[in-house]
Amino acid sequence: MTISEDRVKRLVEQLSGPLAVVAADVRKRLVWDFNLPVAVIDARQEPPVLMQSSVGSLGNVLRVSTKIDHPLIRKLFDIYPDRGSDAAIDEMLNGQHGKEFAEVFDEYQEEKKAGTLMWGADDFAGFVVKSRTCFEDDELAIAAVFPAETGDNGHALATFGIPWRYFTTL
Repeated sequence: MTISEDRVKRLVEQLSGPLAVVAADVRKRLVWDFNLPVAVIDARQEPPVLMQSSVGSLGNVLRVSTKIDHPLIRKLFDIYPDRGSDAAIDEMLNGQHGKEFAEVFDEYQEEKKAGTLMWGADDFAGFVVKSRTCFEDDELAIAAVFPAETGDNGHALATFGIPWRYFTTL
């Protein structure tokens, strides 16, 4: 699910004060490392909750799934909006790779029992790289979790950077 730019802008405006504090911490850094502060926003709640983390501790804030990146699970999430969750699961179970899907889906369900999954290892690794790029571009790296409109995932993730100068012009 793609998050609209307007939705992200409203969120940043709503949390501009607390985000400015995190941005000020990042600005003090001379080099990027795994201790670099990043912002994590849980926009599934009202009002949204801002958490400061470090790049190296993100897995403690946003759980990383080992199964969510599997191509069959990704396909399942892709067909949810058109078919609904029950019909999508049935279609995958009865499809060409039904047996493999059943095994991966069971493992994914086991992961979910341990807590809400936020992102896969690919997304996590991509955000680590993004945090470095953001730092080099004088930006604060932000990961925001939004409520999903459909699907078993229960959420949608947006990652982006906001220039430090944005917070000094408020």
